[in-house]
Amino acid sequence: MNQWVEIDDRSAVAVIRRLARRLAAGMGLPEQRVDELAIVASEATTNILRYADRGRALIDVQRNAGAMRLVMIFTDRGPGISDIDRMFQDGESSADSAGLGLGAIRRLSDTFDIYSTAESGTTLVCTFAARPDAPDLGVDAAALRVCHPNEQECGDDFQLRQTRGATDLLLCDGLGHGPEAAAAAGEVLDAAGRAGGLSQEPGATMRQITEQLVGRRGAVAAIVHIAQPAMKMSYAGLGNISTLLIGAQGVRRMAVRDGRIGAGPTRGYEESVQLAEGDLLILHSDGLKTLREAHFPPGLLKKSPLVIAGFFLDRAFRGRDDASIVVMRITRGPEQ
Repeated sequence: MNQWVEIDDRSAVAVIRRLARRLAAGMGLPEQRVDELAIVASEATTNILRYADRGRALIDVQRNAGAMRLVMIFTDRGPGISDIDRMFQDGESSADSAGLGLGAIRRLSDTFDIYSTAESGTTLVCTFAARPDAPDLGVDAAALRVCHPNEQECGDDFQLRQTRGATDLLLCDGLGHGPEAAAAAGEVLDAAGRAGGLSQEPGATMRQITEQLVGRRGAVAAIVHIAQPAMKMSYAGLGNISTLLIGAQGVRRMAVRDGRIGAGPTRGYEESVQLAEGDLLILHSDGLKTLREAHFPPGLLKKSPLVIAGFFLDRAFRGRDDASIVVMRITRGPEQ
């Protein structure tokens, strides 16, 4: 369903715990792991109510590179955690909770990260894997999406595929929101599959997608191919998917070609860029406010891609459309 769950009273604890249990059981986690995941969901939700009064949670099951994991995002705009090291000690937690503290939450999770400041509040992310996490492929990637607040189906969609030879991404936004927009996004992903998937050059893939979908409802999209180990990125953009490349030289916004899938055949705007270790790539739909350098609080971009994605999916969410964001960090430089 990919919806934010609002945390604004005690009933949210049970709602989020039940949702986490249902999704975890559906992905085949053993009963003990489901119980541990439910403890984490309850503790993180209760802490938001105790320290920030209100916040949001997003729980999603994701698959990538043969791995499947449940992702939980908890975010608030409270006063932040002034002594985060102390909060990692067992027993440091909110009243009316299990009293486990962030340290136990971190231990119970397969992966854990947190960003917290007085100015920006707190974003906490944790994951639980049903299959082994993907090996280090040189690109650490996270993708999230949420529905329009009044919808049950998301009109934003993505395909992320990582192998030892490449990282490939297609991010698309079906026009409008709701079931028809979701169907339009699905058509784009299906057309990409008929075009041979994302293994070819992005401009050629965009051309084949747009040829197949002339006259359809339509969408906007960006396609990224990162060849590994060369770490060279090829890119094609059509419409208003924003793509930012953040590196040693600063923030660069990739250009796009005006238009939409459904209007006529095109390769979109194409470009190739050499990437370096530490570079950060952020793509998002217009369901988020346009991200600019002034929106990056101190220290955030040093955190994991999942924390960065969760932070912006909350803070920049317009609330009147579906929204999606993909964050990728280059963890290895190009091999010579």
